[in-house]
Amino acid sequence: MTGNEIIGYQFAERIKSALIIGSKMVMVLEILKENEFEGAKKVTFAFFDALSIETGLALNATEMNEFELVEEKVTQIRRRIEEKDFEEAHATLGAAVSHATTACERTMRALIEKGLI
Repeated sequence: MTGNEIIGYQFAERIKSALIIGSKMVMVLEILKENEFEGAKKVTFAFFDALSIETGLALNATEMNEFELVEEKVTQIRRRIEEKDFEEAHATLGAAVSHATTACERTMRALIEKGLI
């Protein structure tokens, strides 16, 4: 089980970091106008698409429910951006970070208990 915990921890840290980067990208979207916004939205959606792939890999590798919850939040974030509801997009990003943090904490605790951290 230790290998699964190490992999889960690595995925959780990477996904958490990507979500924080995504939050910064959403902040930029808020201040852009028309054509700038549309172009930046495409780039932001490409970023979140890549993050969805990462969460899918994490879920397949670890079967940790938190990664499925993160993926659901990423889908909601895209919808909120499309609606230009940036306040809700940020709130949903926060919830996604919370799920990733839970995965990270759970795997770290298991690794500490085994004396590996």
